[in-house]
Order: sequence, then structure tokens, then C-alpha cells
Amino acid sequence: MNKIAWIGLGQMGVPMARNLAKHGYPVTVYNRTPKSVDMTPCQVADSLHMAVDHADVVFLMLSDGAAVEHVVFGESGAIHALSQGALIVNMSTVGVDETKQFALRAAEHQVEWMDAPVSGSVGPAEAGTLVVLAGGSESAFHRVKPLLATMAKSVHHLGPVGSGAAMKLLVNGMLAATVAAASECMALAEKSGLGRERFLDVLSETGMWSPILAGKRPLWLDDEYHPSFALKHMTKDLALLSRFAVQYSAALPGMTTALTTYLGAQAQDLGDADMAAVFQHLCALAGAEL
Repeated sequence: MNKIAWIGLGQMGVPMARNLAKHGYPVTVYNRTPKSVDMTPCQVADSLHMAVDHADVVFLMLSDGAAVEHVVFGESGAIHALSQGALIVNMSTVGVDETKQFALRAAEHQVEWMDAPVSGSVGPAEAGTLVVLAGGSESAFHRVKPLLATMAKSVHHLGPVGSGAAMKLLVNGMLAATVAAASECMALAEKSGLGRERFLDVLSETGMWSPILAGKRPLWLDDEYHPSFALKHMTKDLALLSRFAVQYSAALPGMTTALTTYLGAQAQDLGDADMAAVFQHLCALAGAEL
């Protein structure tokens, strides 16, 4: 690899890019909004075109499909500065239909596309223990597998373009439902006098306990929701999952309920908080005092 570009320095992008560079790869990073963060040992570019110029691989870790559209295909987008044969690896969570369209548009410029979203939040990103869910050609996957391995405990090639995006939406649907179900039970525990802490103590001794509940437990007990995965992003992902299901005429009643719940929480100005803050919304619905 002569050069690797990394676009997007949010909470996830910063540690992921650092891990890639710490393994000896030549990484040039760029963020649309200037950020004062130490990106050693990466090189920091002053412009998008400077970041991607002569890059063999371009990683994207952006907030949504609109951001990917703007960064790659906008009037001054990366696609206009990439060389033929370059590979774009989109690690952002976007729709399956969007992913396939992005791949087709990139191909018009002789640039290949791979979707490789991740399961895991800030802690696993810092530790390099994410789970990568990749979709794309076999050749593209083998080309970047060593790079992806610097950020992850496991890297899965799930099939053609769109496969990784689809799996990520399914995984996040399960995550959303798990956190909402625990929050709903905690809300009733609060109202009935049992209390959320006692409920979580008991739940932690059962087969229903999971790493995600253990990770959210301190947030619930302290009522402090600094975001490792913002609620607004989960709401977006549930909406994308619903759109994906429509393509297959598949009813997802549980996911539909979860989307309604997270939309309600977002309407209560909880969008920028961690997704675990859905508990506050469910307490309000249950009439439980916090």
C-alpha cells in the first residue's frame, strides 16, 4: 500500500484510524470539520482531495448516507480525485439500496466499492476489537482484510456489495430491541418499587444477561448518558432496517415497535444522548419518576 486515506474523525473514526496507522500502514486522515485531536502517527490532510490523491484505499467512517454522498460524489467529492483501480471501503452505516447505488456510481469511475460497517462502539474501537461486516468482491476483500484486521477481533466477508450493510442493520435491530426491552422492564421496576438496580442485579445472574447490558448498566444507574452510540443514530439505523425489510415484503413487528420507541425518545430531545437514554422516555410513558 502506497497510501491509505481515512475520511471521518468522529468518536469511532479517530481510534480506528489510529489503530490502522499504529500497525505501520501509511494513513492520511481528513475530517470535514477541523478537529483538534492528536492523530499521531497518521498524516493530517488540509483538504479532501489532498487526503485521497494517489490513495490505493479510501476508508469512510461518516454519520449517514447523505454524508457519504457529499464526501464521495459531491461537486468536490473524492471520486473526482481518485485514480482508476482505487478501492473505497465504506465503514459507515447506510442503507442497503444506497450501498448498491454508491457501488454502481463508483464503478463508472473505475473505482471499486466495499461496504464494511462494524459492530461495536467506542470502547471496542479503541481496543481494536470491533467486528467487521464486509460486502464486496472476493478480490477486494482479500486486498483489505489485513487492514480491517488492525481494527477488529473478527472480519466477516458476507457476500457481494450490500451484504455487510444488510447484516449491520440486522445486528443493530437486535441491539435496539435488547436495550429497549431492558429499559421497559426497568421502568416498571422503578414504578412498582422494586427499582432498576435490583432488577439489573437479578438479571445479571440469568441467561438473559449480555455484554451490551453490562456496558449500559453504569449509564442507567447514574442517569448519565454520554454517547458511545447516540440514540439518533440508532433511530436512523432502525429506519434503514425497516426500508430494507420492505424490499423483501418482510414484516418486522418487533423492529417496527422499536423504531416507534426510539423516535419517541428522539422527540423528547434525547437524540444526542447514548441510546440507553431510551430508558428515560420509557419511564415517562410508564409514569415512573426518576
